[in-house]
Amino acid sequence: MAVGQPIEFFFDFISPYGYYASTRIDELAASHGREVRWRVFFMRGLVQEKLGIDTPIFLLPLKGEYFRQDVPRMARYFEVPYDPVSVLDFNPLPAERAFLWIDERDPAAARQFAKNVYRATFGEARNLSAPEAVAAEGARVGMDAAALLAALGTAALKEKLAAATEAAAARGVWGTPTFVVDGELWWGADRLALIDEWLTRGGW
Repeated sequence: MAVGQPIEFFFDFISPYGYYASTRIDELAASHGREVRWRVFFMRGLVQEKLGIDTPIFLLPLKGEYFRQDVPRMARYFEVPYDPVSVLDFNPLPAERAFLWIDERDPAAARQFAKNVYRATFGEARNLSAPEAVAAEGARVGMDAAALLAALGTAALKEKLAAATEAAAARGVWGTPTFVVDGELWWGADRLALIDEWLTRGGW
């Protein structure tokens, strides 16, 4: 067991559960003397290629009905605003590429950017699909909006996200949010309580 190692947080902006986790993971880790490494990836691309699933979860029979009940319930549990955009209309790719670009320059700013994007998407019903909207969010955390906007369409940044998605799959990640703690994978925002207990007890 790699005790004391940073916690890895794998996320995609399409997930409301990732939103919930984003509001708690840093504080949880800090309470145990751990750091968090935020790892963005493109979940739909991963599940299409690795799992052969092309239908969004909320459109699946039965599972979709549960999802529509559970997501607002979990917002109440986490005590966070829940006023979402339609995920059918939301394209997370520009924000995910922007996160990588910002993270190269200022990891703390990238983390705040991610929290802002999540809150906008699921707490304020603001659709940040457009590159211009994403660049404006980058400016809020101190980035040069024009430079970020210019970078979003580049092949290099698209390839960087593809590589991050492959790296997530190589770690065994198949959903969001996923955490790697002491070499163990945990999936779901509701696993944060178990992660807290794991860190308190030193594993089991």
